[in-house]
Amino acid sequence: MESNEPRLSARPVRREDFPVIAAFPRNAEEQYYMYPKGTFPLDPEQLAREAEGRLRPTVIEDGGAVLGYCNLYGVEPGAHGWLGNVIIDPEHRRKGAGRFLVETMAAIARDDLGLRELRLVCHNTNTAALRLYWLTGFVPYALDGTPDPSGRNLMRILMRRVLRDA
Repeated sequence: MESNEPRLSARPVRREDFPVIAAFPRNAEEQYYMYPKGTFPLDPEQLAREAEGRLRPTVIEDGGAVLGYCNLYGVEPGAHGWLGNVIIDPEHRRKGAGRFLVETMAAIARDDLGLRELRLVCHNTNTAALRLYWLTGFVPYALDGTPDPSGRNLMRILMRRVLRDA
């Protein structure tokens, strides 16, 4: 009997992945959540250039199909780093891909980079992401107000997850 369960794996991003990743945001709001400096529709080259300045840009895939992407930035060796540009293919949301991606990046941060803590920023209107981060062990520790491109006032929720004791 053949299983329909995804067989997720992770690997470093390749340049040819960026057109696929850039198509994941369905609208300007999703793109803003993923990459506030970008414009909608997201330019694959702009995203690729951003990745060059990040650590461990990673995709998750199932059978060769890219399902998600994120990276690390602002790394303070031995202390903490930030999870950035998190996005999952809309067809694979709420099916475990996001959890797999976050757990993969937490393992990279802890095991490969020796970080004690992983941090992220999530906007208050991004309920699905807030739930994912909460379910993967992140807790809020600060709030910061910011307007989105349309001028709507949002709250940026700063969250962290302890990866290992000091």
